Amino acid sequence: MSLKIGSSIEMSELPFPVALVDHRFEIKEHSDVFYGYFGFQGADRLPNNLEDLIGRIPDSLKEIRRKKSLPKKPISEFVSYVSRKGELRWHKLVLYPDVSHSGYFLYFEDVTQKKIAFDLSVQAEHTAKIGSWEVDLVNNKIYWSDMTKEIHEVPKDYIPDLEGGINFYKKGEHRERIMELVSNTIENGGSFDEEFIIVTAQGNEKWVRSIGSTEIVNGKATRLFGVFQDIDQSKRASIKYQVLTDRMRVAVESSNIGIWDYDIVNNVLVWDDNMYDLYQVNKEDFSGEVEAWESTIHPDDRERSFQAVQEAIEGKKEFNTEFRIKTSDGSVRYIHGLGKVFRDEKGNATRMVGANTDVSRIKKADNRLRQLLNTTEKQNQSLLNFAHIVSHNLRSNSSNLSMLTGMLLENTNPEKQQRFLEMIRISSERLDETVVQLNEVIKIQSDPNVNLQWVHIKATLIEVLEGINAHVEEIAPSIDIQIENNLRIHAVKPYISSIFLNLLTNSLKYRKPKTELSIVVEAYEKDGNTIVSFKDNGRGIDMERHGDKLFGMYKTFHGNKDAKGVGLFISKNQMDAMNAEIEVISEVDQGATFLLKFPNPKQAKA
Repeated sequence: MSLKIGSSIEMSELPFPVALVDHRFEIKEHSDVFYGYFGFQGADRLPNNLEDLIGRIPDSLKEIRRKKSLPKKPISEFVSYVSRKGELRWHKLVLYPDVSHSGYFLYFEDVTQKKIAFDLSVQAEHTAKIGSWEVDLVNNKIYWSDMTKEIHEVPKDYIPDLEGGINFYKKGEHRERIMELVSNTIENGGSFDEEFIIVTAQGNEKWVRSIGSTEIVNGKATRLFGVFQDIDQSKRASIKYQVLTDRMRVAVESSNIGIWDYDIVNNVLVWDDNMYDLYQVNKEDFSGEVEAWESTIHPDDRERSFQAVQEAIEGKKEFNTEFRIKTSDGSVRYIHGLGKVFRDEKGNATRMVGANTDVSRIKKADNRLRQLLNTTEKQNQSLLNFAHIVSHNLRSNSSNLSMLTGMLLENTNPEKQQRFLEMIRISSERLDETVVQLNEVIKIQSDPNVNLQWVHIKATLIEVLEGINAHVEEIAPSIDIQIENNLRIHAVKPYISSIFLNLLTNSLKYRKPKTELSIVVEAYEKDGNTIVSFKDNGRGIDMERHGDKLFGMYKTFHGNKDAKGVGLFISKNQMDAMNAEIEVISEVDQGATFLLKFPNPKQAKA
């Protein structure tokens, strides 16, 4: 017998996922779309218990099942669920008591997108804080960002531990409270966001804001992470607020905020003294009409500012705008204007009162902040390049030396031993040059152009080949270098060495079995650019399949166990840093050609 909702609608006809369950959460009735909502199809075996359907049920529902009594009010919970497609989904589950049937109605709503949007907004808000921290509960390790260490006034090489981190909190209520929060968060999940006093390594008391969350895996907390903010000044200012009330009032009155009053009906504009100082206008020279104000506005902002006033008078929007003014000495100031329109009983605008604030310093600070963010981004990119050169170039050189040493020990022929010793000497020199280049990379600042220099292509290529001479000796490829001795490019030499090394080792690594490897390297000038071409007859790349992700981070295409998927990503990044381009032409089993295109500035003579 089907359950009817109301007088005529059966539950099965409802267009949303709803079910009737008993005290054991056995599913007794459901809408036709209920199981389809969870990805089940007609031929599938359908679970008849809520726990079998969604996995672990919320504690509030477990409590209801234990008591076997109907709740008086609906219960709403958010639950996560791994769909039959392997996707993590979030649902809002609402339980309504059904008195007439001694059970519960369960309603589900998919809130995955809302949950993702919420998590992203929270993460964005937290990331904007000053410092960050993380506790690896599995390996009992703690990470502090440099700014977090700075807040604690410890050196950058300081290695924190959980007990030591807790002991920075001021003894008493602050330390006890953070211990309680951390323990509860680890045991029960969730998060915390509170303010504390810490005592830094230098003995200074400081107010901080600590925000923490847990990462739960299989019902167990594995990671505690969050952000750490120095709020000492703002907090102390807040505590002293009552004491400083009079001072603050005087400060506001004497601040550089101008008040204006505009009689719309009679076209009379009245300024206070701060307005004259703000605009650098003499009282005697000010006509008291709105046109006098408009004449001080920067020509590029005049029409927009006048439009903002008109829209406020017409009631379309509040007067809240920014504009520039030109003062009597020719300087430009940024002004933030706020205003409120007053109307008569008929709704006609009669008066407009507002304030102007000079925000020039804020604008300059904002521009400075943007410059710093750009500089930081570029410096982070330089560090990424440096890390790759350290791991890739040094590893290639050290591997080459290891191979040569092995060859030397395995051969007793004096002539071959002498040859290997010479190759070891050359490889050692190349290793030393690599270390020198790494030092140059460290010196690279935010603007890569100041680090560009004229690099001899052929000489650099030969140096790279000498650094991997053991690999070349072992594989014995045919290498044809078609480059004029004096041909140069304007670039960062450590980057060029890194790119050449990556392309050469890729050719050696991804050669076709049972086929002699052939590598052709040529360079030529074309259309104001210098082109360096690396061509081999190796295994090639399926460009139709992998072309759009060829230069992606951690992307590999041949299944080699030692492939990391980093080399081409870094090479592309380094080319971009030099305002150069890299292109690929390749087919499976037909080899690959990498084209490096460098713009030619006006060359000085070598």
